[in-house]
Amino acid sequence: MFPGIRMMINYINGGRGGAGGQGHRSGIGGAGGHGMGPSLNFDIRPGGNFTMNNVQQAERGIDILHRAVAPEAIHDSTDSFPQPKCHPETRTKMLKHLRNWAVDPNPETTVLWLHGPAGAGKSAILQTLASQLQDAGALGGCFFFKRNHPTRGNAKKLVTTIAYQLALAVPWLRASISQIVENDPSTIFRSIGTQMKVFISDAFRAHVNRRSVTILIDGLDECEGHNIQQEILRAIRDSFFNHPIPVLFLVASRPEPHIREMFDSPLYAGHYVGFNVEKSFNDVYKYLWDEFSRIHHEHSTMAKIPRPWPSFDVLEDLVDKSSGHFIYAVTIIKFIDDKNYRPTQRLAMVLENSSQGSPFGALDQLYMDILESTPRRSELIPILCAIANIGLTVHEIDWLFELVEGETRLLLRGLHSVLQVPLWDNGYISTHHASFLDFLNDHSRSHNFYIGSLDHQMDLARSFLRRCARRIQPSDWYRLRHPQEHLIPFITSLPPSIELCPLIACMEPARIFALTNANFKDMLSWLKRIPSVPQDLIELWEDCTYVTLMATVDTSLMVKHINSPSSELCQVLVALRLEYGLHSISHLLDITWDKLRTIICSLRPSITETGYWATSYQILQAIIPWEDQRWTCQDIALKCICRIVNPSEDCSGMGIEFDEWKYLTDMLTHCPPCDTLYREFQRIPRSMITSYFEDGSSWHHDVIAKPIFQWLESFGDPTLELAAFWRQEILPLTTRL
Repeated sequence: MFPGIRMMINYINGGRGGAGGQGHRSGIGGAGGHGMGPSLNFDIRPGGNFTMNNVQQAERGIDILHRAVAPEAIHDSTDSFPQPKCHPETRTKMLKHLRNWAVDPNPETTVLWLHGPAGAGKSAILQTLASQLQDAGALGGCFFFKRNHPTRGNAKKLVTTIAYQLALAVPWLRASISQIVENDPSTIFRSIGTQMKVFISDAFRAHVNRRSVTILIDGLDECEGHNIQQEILRAIRDSFFNHPIPVLFLVASRPEPHIREMFDSPLYAGHYVGFNVEKSFNDVYKYLWDEFSRIHHEHSTMAKIPRPWPSFDVLEDLVDKSSGHFIYAVTIIKFIDDKNYRPTQRLAMVLENSSQGSPFGALDQLYMDILESTPRRSELIPILCAIANIGLTVHEIDWLFELVEGETRLLLRGLHSVLQVPLWDNGYISTHHASFLDFLNDHSRSHNFYIGSLDHQMDLARSFLRRCARRIQPSDWYRLRHPQEHLIPFITSLPPSIELCPLIACMEPARIFALTNANFKDMLSWLKRIPSVPQDLIELWEDCTYVTLMATVDTSLMVKHINSPSSELCQVLVALRLEYGLHSISHLLDITWDKLRTIICSLRPSITETGYWATSYQILQAIIPWEDQRWTCQDIALKCICRIVNPSEDCSGMGIEFDEWKYLTDMLTHCPPCDTLYREFQRIPRSMITSYFEDGSSWHHDVIAKPIFQWLESFGDPTLELAAFWRQEILPLTTRL
C-alpha cells in the first residue's frame, strides 16, 4: 500500500483543547491545552519492508481538570457578566480590613466567615476583593454559588474549579495539580473531602514556607443542601487539621443556623474569625446619588427635569428605606433605569404606598409594586413557581405551559429588575437576588404572588407530567433534557399523591428512559408510599429501575449463566456492551420501548444486584460466547443496511437523527468476513454512499470509511468490487475532507 516505504511513525498528540485554544508559537494556550486535537504527524522513512508505529501522548492533567470546571462561578467569568461589584468609594473600610487579613504574612486565623442578611452586598464585596487580591498576586481561586443555577447551585465542581484556578495562579502548584489528575483522572469525580485533601492539603504540604494565597467562597448558603454546606466547611477545616498550609479561606454566607452552628462547634474553635457585613447608610447614599445622576444624564426624557433629581429629601427617604442594605438600592435603580419607562414615573411608583412593620417592609413593597405593574399577573404565578422550583430557560417555559414561542419573554418583560432573563432562549432565567425568592415563598410578604403553596406545586407537577405524556419531537430532545432531568426530583419532593398516578402512568416511555441521571429508586419508593397505588404502575417503575440498572456501564451485579439466550436478548446485550444509550438501542434494533423493557427484564432471574463489581463486558462474556457475539453483530449490521437502503420511522420515539453508518461501522468492526453481509452491503446504491461521505468531514474518514475498508480487506480478496470501489473512490474522497 506504501511502496518503497520501510517505516512510518505516527505521533498522535492527545486531547481536545480547552477554552483557551491553541497557544501562539511556543507559548501555552492558557486554559486551552494543545488545540482542538487530535493532531497526526507522520515520520516516513524510505526502505524495504513497511512498519508502522503509533506513539500516543497522554492527555495532560490540567486539560482533564478543565472539563470539570464551572466557569460561571469564577469572579471574572464572562459567562456571569456583569458581576456585582462595590460602587466606587463604598465599602472602603471593610474591603481594607479583609484585604489586610488576606495579605497578612501571619494571620491570626486560617478562615474568615463573612456573614450578613440577604441583600447586604456580600457578593459585591467578594467580587471587588477578588479583583484586588488578583492584582496583588494573593488570589488562589474563588467560587461564587448561586441558588438553583445548573453549575453554581451545587458543589459538584467546587473543588475542581478552585484547583484549576490554583494551577493557573500559583506557578509552583501547576505541575503537582496536573500530575494528580494525570495519575488518577477519577479524582475529579470524588467526594468534596477527598478532593480537598488531594488538591489542597496534599498539594500545599510541600510548600509550607511559601507566601499564602486566599480562596474565596461566596454564597455558601445558596449551595444546594444544608448537609452539603456543612460538608464543605468540614472539608475546609480538615485541609489544615494535621499540618499548616499556606492557604487562607474566606467564606461568605447568610448567618443561617446550620452554618453558624458549624463555626461555633469545637471543630472550628480558635480557627476562624467572624466578620459581620454592617449596614452602611453612607455607602448606600453615595451609590444612589451617583446612579440617579447617571440616569438623569442618560435618559432622554430627563432633559427638562431640573437637578438635583430626586430631591435631597427623597434621596434621604430612599436611604432610610434601604435599612442600610444595598439590595433595596440596587433593586430600585434597576426598576427606575428601565428604558421602556420614564424614570420620574418609576420613581413615583417606588415612593407610593410603602409598607411598614418588617426590616424588609420597603423591599417587600417594592417587589409588590414591580409584580403588580405587570398586565398579566395571573399568568405569572405558574411561571414564577417553575423558575423557583426547577430553573428553566425561556424556551423550556414556553414548552412546559404550552405557550406560543416567545410568549414567556413577553410575560416577563416588566420583571427585569428582579429577574435575569437572558437574551438567548437557551439561557437560564434567574433572580438578581435570593431575597426575591424568599419573598415569593413567604405568604405573609407576597400575598397573592405567593408560590410556595402545595396547590401551586401540584399544578406545576400536573403541567410537567401532561407534557411528558406527549411524543418527543425532533426539536425537543436536546433542548428539553434539562427540565426533564428535574422531573423525578421535583415529583418526589411532593407529598405522595394518588392524584398524580394516572398522569405518571401516561408518561411517554421515551421520556422516562431519557432521564439518564434520574434516581428511579426514589420514584419507586415515592409511589409505594401512596395508599391504593395501582400495582401495574409499581411494576412499570420496578421495570424501569431494572432497565436503567442494566444500562449502567459499571454496576454491582450477580451474573448467572443463561442457557440458549434468544437472538433478541443477544442483540440487546451486545448493544449494552458497546455502551449505547437506551434510545439508541431501541432505534438500532428496531424494537419498541415495551419490547425492549420486556427483553431486558427477562434477565431479572439471572442478573440481580449484589455487592461485587461487574462491568457490562463481564456480563456479556458470562452469557454469550465471543464467537456468538460476532455473529450477533452481523445480524445487527444487516438491520443497519436495511435502514440505510429503506429509511423508516424511528420506533424509539426520541425524535433524534441517528447516523446509521456509524452504527453499521461499529458492528462491522466486530464482524467476521461474511458473504451474506457482503451481498447485502452491495445493495446500497453507490450514489448514496458517495453522497453520504461528500457531506461528511474528516471525522468520517477515521471513524467510518477506514474501519469499513478494513472489514472489506478481511475477506483477503483485493479484487472484490466493493473493496476496489472503497479504495478508489471513498478513501480518497474522505482524505480530502
